[in-house]
Amino acid sequence: MKGSSAATNSVKPLAMGEIILYNMASFAFNIYDTVLYAWVPYFYTPPEGSSLTRYIPLAWLGILLAGGRLLDAINDPLVGYWSDHTKSRWGRRKPYIFVSNPFLFLSFIFIWLPPVQGESMINVWVLGAALFVYYWAYTGVLIPWFAVLPEMSAKNDERVKIASIGVAIGVLGALIGGGLSGPLFTSMGPFMMGLVLAIPAFIAGELTLFGIHERHAPQGEDEWPGFFKVCREVFADKQFLSFAVMIMFVQLTYQLMLMNVPYFTTLILKRPEADASILMAEVIIMMAASAPVWYWLLKRYSKKTVFRFIIFAMAAGFTLSYFIGMTDAISPLVQAMIIFPVAAIPIGGMFTAVLGVIADLSDYDELKHGKRREAVHYGIYGIVRKTGWALCALILAGVFGAFGYSAQNPEGVRVIWLVCALSCAIGLLAFIPYRLGDTKEETAKIMNL
Repeated sequence: MKGSSAATNSVKPLAMGEIILYNMASFAFNIYDTVLYAWVPYFYTPPEGSSLTRYIPLAWLGILLAGGRLLDAINDPLVGYWSDHTKSRWGRRKPYIFVSNPFLFLSFIFIWLPPVQGESMINVWVLGAALFVYYWAYTGVLIPWFAVLPEMSAKNDERVKIASIGVAIGVLGALIGGGLSGPLFTSMGPFMMGLVLAIPAFIAGELTLFGIHERHAPQGEDEWPGFFKVCREVFADKQFLSFAVMIMFVQLTYQLMLMNVPYFTTLILKRPEADASILMAEVIIMMAASAPVWYWLLKRYSKKTVFRFIIFAMAAGFTLSYFIGMTDAISPLVQAMIIFPVAAIPIGGMFTAVLGVIADLSDYDELKHGKRREAVHYGIYGIVRKTGWALCALILAGVFGAFGYSAQNPEGVRVIWLVCALSCAIGLLAFIPYRLGDTKEETAKIMNL
């Protein structure tokens, strides 16, 4: 174990080109996520009273998105476990990314092709099948890619640098997805929107293979406990459990925000669908612009301290969002563009810090068990993160059903912001017991290992 750490510390610093190539997957994921979560609900279940075609009932949309994400969450630790065990001439991670990326591209395109014009259970089954393949392929790229980060460097400052650049590149992807999806949706239709935006995402997914550096050889099979024992060990640890509960409740707010923006634009701001891209673009630009600030803070303060501040700021921003449009002093769109950055800026910090925290948890696990199990940790992170995303679909359907999402009664669209604020508050409470340091040595000292 010491030899492995020493070897990792002795390698030369990564070149900027290598870091950029590695993080091209972040560009791809952010295009897919931004477009999928912003427009699938609106496309398949448009607001009541609109002139748009409804393809499936609102309740079924919630079931499909939630069920798909829960199934996807179960896949994450399995793919992580398989990846940690894989032995090939291309390494433990690249084969999964290479095979999964084309399926991710194709399934994303088919999401925008409901076969029946109008509300039909056939559309439910076809969308469910497309999402099933999409989520499997998404996991096949995401978890092995995530798992490379702790191997790229053992140094905290370099890990923060890799994660920060990844956020900046991811924000560029989200900006393209969020900024272009609205106009493309309106002018070319949902299928062409999906195709045009999926092509650069596919290319980026292929490029990331050239930036991956694996520095740990897989251990022998006889040294590994079984899959379920590994999962029990990870979830039984109070530090990981604190992080897991926090991230489930905090990260779901970003997805819920994306899902709510098209409804918010048309029902609260009284603007056309294309203007949803204005708000999404502003949110993403503010996330990107704040990245240097979070990088600076993470180099000077502990990740756990910065993360707690981030969650508090997000809760404040979502609470303020509830009141947008309640005054006529300035236009509702201007109000939104003033208030949304209060939540958007700390969301950028969340994505900057989270991968570094998981790298710290992987180091902590190695200190306790003597094994490198990065992919399992990122896989279990996927469980809790995607469980939160699954809740988003149920929350959206439940709140809209209870409070309304029509032009006559849009209160449900406002209530979503309060749900986001409450979710952040729960996450902040859950994160109180987290104690790990920012380096393996610091963690060993804090945890008496």
